[in-house]
Amino acid sequence: MFELTKLISALILPPANVILLALLASICWLCRCKKMAFFSAFFAIGILYTVSLTYTAQKLSDSLVVEDNLSIEDYRQAQAIVVLGGGLRDSKELYNSLTVPGLVLERMRYATYLHKETELPILVTGASPNGNSEAKVMAQEFFTFFGVQPKWLEERALNTIENAQYSREILEREHISKIILVTNQWHMQRAKLLFEKAGFTVLPASVGNGITPDSYEVNYMHFIPQAGAINANMQLLKEWLGYWKARL
Repeated sequence: MFELTKLISALILPPANVILLALLASICWLCRCKKMAFFSAFFAIGILYTVSLTYTAQKLSDSLVVEDNLSIEDYRQAQAIVVLGGGLRDSKELYNSLTVPGLVLERMRYATYLHKETELPILVTGASPNGNSEAKVMAQEFFTFFGVQPKWLEERALNTIENAQYSREILEREHISKIILVTNQWHMQRAKLLFEKAGFTVLPASVGNGITPDSYEVNYMHFIPQAGAINANMQLLKEWLGYWKARL
C-alpha cells in the first residue's frame, strides 16, 4: 500500500504527468488528432513552466503555512514533545553509518530548545520502509549533538498517519493527550490534523521561515525557470494532496 501510494502520487504530479501528456500529444499527432495534440503539448509545457518557477514555490509554501502564534508559556501547558522523523541518509561521517538529513536536524534543534525551556519529555517517531529505525537514529543524535535523551521511541510509523496512531498508543499509557508537535511548517497543517484525529490536543511548533513578508519584492528571477524550484514545488504539491486526503 505504501509503495502504491507513492506510485500514484508520482504519476499524477510533474514531471511524470508532463511526460504522459507529451506522449499523449505524440499519439494524437500520429493519429491525426492535431487539435488534441497541440492542446496536450501546450498543457504539458504550461505545467512544466509553472512548476519550475520560484514564484510558484513561494506561493505554494505560503499557502501551507499557518502561523503558530504561541509563547513558551503556552508550550509549558503541554505534557510532552513529539518530533516527527523525515527520513535517513547514508553517512560517511565517523559517528554513524546512518544519519538524519538536514530537514530532520532542524526539527531536532527546535525540539531541543523547547525541551530545555519547558523541561517536557520528548517522543521521537519514525521508521524506514527498509526496516531501519529513524527514531533510534534520531535519539542517538539528540544525545550526541544536543545532550538530550528522548524518553520514548516510536519505531514503526512509515507515514504521518502512523506517526499519530502509534504515538498515541505510547502516550496514552502515560495519560498524555496534550502535546507539542514539531515538524516543518509546510507539513504542519496535515500533521496537526492527523494527530488531532488520533485524539491529541496539539500545540504546533513549526520549523521554517514563516509566510513571506510583503516587503520581499517579486522580481523577474521569480519567473525564470529554475531546476531547483521543480523539486520544491513537487514536495509542496504532494503535501497539498496529502492534506486534502487527510481531510476526507
